[in-house]
Amino acid sequence: MKKTNILNNENDLVLIGAARLMEDVFESGLYRGMKTVEKKMDCIKKTIRKQFENGESKRYELPHDVIVKFVPSPVYETDELGLKEFLKDYGLLPQLITLKAKTFKDEPDILVELTPFQEPMKFFAQFYLNSKGKLHLDNEEYFYEDSIELLAINFLKEKSSFENDQKKYKKIMGEISACPFLRQSRTLKSTYGTCRLRSKDVEFNTQSVYNELGSEFLINYGQVSLTSLEDFIAKGYFSSRDIMKFRKVIDIKLRCVVMEKDKEIKQSEFFHQQIMRKTNLRRFA
Repeated sequence: MKKTNILNNENDLVLIGAARLMEDVFESGLYRGMKTVEKKMDCIKKTIRKQFENGESKRYELPHDVIVKFVPSPVYETDELGLKEFLKDYGLLPQLITLKAKTFKDEPDILVELTPFQEPMKFFAQFYLNSKGKLHLDNEEYFYEDSIELLAINFLKEKSSFENDQKKYKKIMGEISACPFLRQSRTLKSTYGTCRLRSKDVEFNTQSVYNELGSEFLINYGQVSLTSLEDFIAKGYFSSRDIMKFRKVIDIKLRCVVMEKDKEIKQSEFFHQQIMRKTNLRRFA
């Protein structure tokens, strides 16, 4: 039987490792502060969206170099079977397919068969708050004036605070996930709740599965990796037009993006570099 903490006396726990770090996250005010800023940011963005969503333009410049953009985000219906058969004909099926354990939750016998092909497991820590921990959630409602000037100022202020909190929080969560006590017990309790080590969905080596079980297995159970697909398009294996034969746009949603102007410039430079990289990949493929 695994112990989750060390008993000091009958009622007290000596907090160790991840549990101590979890305690610090709450007692330092980091958790509540992060959740508060997150709610404020969400409220500011919703208010900004309402201001501009019925406008004719898709991009607006606010005071203090704040940019508001409405970015089209297509929703696709994909002929997965047809696309997989297409990739099979190109001999690229195992390179462009992912195979995850959750697909087989109702077929345990197949999971057992796939055990030899399992990739190394990856873990992450997650908090489960008790009544004391939930007191650190922010239940306040926030409202902002419709003044464009004030919205821009508040956005910059809260975004800076949010990014600082997120950086600290991610660093601590990384330390918590690596905690040897948590790795051993998988669960540690603290004053504010329980910290548990959870595993990400197990994945399998698709090339090995293909070698042993064949292409039909991947066609029946695998999912096409659209990210990898983009890379193979860039390398010139096939064109976007070839892939779009298997994908139909069924809706286009508009995402409202709020950012600083310098971030927009950096983003534009990054996309340009990506285009150049793909062009070079195609040239030397």
